[in-house]
Amino acid sequence: MANRARWVMKFEKGLIDILHENNNSHYRTPNGWRSEGWKKIVKDFNDRHPDAGFTKVQIQEHETQLKKDYKLIKSILQRDGVSWDQNASMIRTTDEIWDEIIDESPKARKYQSKSFPLLQSLEMLLERDIPEGVGNIDEEDNNTSTLRSMSRRLSALVPGSIDEGENNISALQRTLELGSQGLEDVDLLQNHDEEALERPQPGADPKPQQRADEPAQSSSCIEPQKDKRKKRKASDIQQTMEAYLDFRMKQARTKEQTKKDGEQFSISRCIKALQSMTDVSDQVRVLAADVFKDSVNREIFLSYEPRLRALWLKREVNRLLC
Repeated sequence: MANRARWVMKFEKGLIDILHENNNSHYRTPNGWRSEGWKKIVKDFNDRHPDAGFTKVQIQEHETQLKKDYKLIKSILQRDGVSWDQNASMIRTTDEIWDEIIDESPKARKYQSKSFPLLQSLEMLLERDIPEGVGNIDEEDNNTSTLRSMSRRLSALVPGSIDEGENNISALQRTLELGSQGLEDVDLLQNHDEEALERPQPGADPKPQQRADEPAQSSSCIEPQKDKRKKRKASDIQQTMEAYLDFRMKQARTKEQTKKDGEQFSISRCIKALQSMTDVSDQVRVLAADVFKDSVNREIFLSYEPRLRALWLKREVNRLLC
């Protein structure tokens, strides 16, 4: 237990981002991540978060725990009288229904007062089909390297971490448009490679003549197969990029909404409202800071009309003292 990893929200969001980035059939199967996938996930995570110092086992265990938490919350949300508060990222229901939920699933107790902002990201990761991998290692095709190169070019267009401030939705939309345009270059690159392969090299033996008794290979049969492979591979790249960028755009919208909500229900606004209340003791004013640390409490406090704020705040302070 002394070596147990301490997972804060920054690390959890970082792990989910990396899982999305590597979510394709090259690294993941319907039964779980491949060994090669885990190696890349662990490397990517520790490269981006060197201060975490998590081992492979710790990262795998937390990925498993996040899936369990996701399934638990989804099962709760299927009950009548239960809803999901998108702004607060919390389950909303009555105390009576919560008692029933906790009786059936004691582990659900923590989510009675705890948010789970990863629900939407995990839903996109766990509920959608796994995109086809780009440049599958088992595939013998002369154009594999070309497609991998194209994939890297498209990946380079993807904005960095939303937490680093690159959360502009219009920039993400431009990225998606550029990615789609880039896919049109796949055929040109592939045709160039094929021409280079077919072109005689200096000093090379001339192309051997076909024997008279050897049946001619129909080009009409070969070309449609090549075209089909090209279209399928380009479609796989586009599917992966669009799914990832769609996830990023939703993440950006969520962060912008969270930022707006944070400004609307900030601690400073609560303190300012508290200063105008004359029927509150100094003890309540001091302890109110602990109440306002919770974003849901701040929203409730500011949503009440002024005459009811004091009653609600005194009740919450008494709960802290119990």
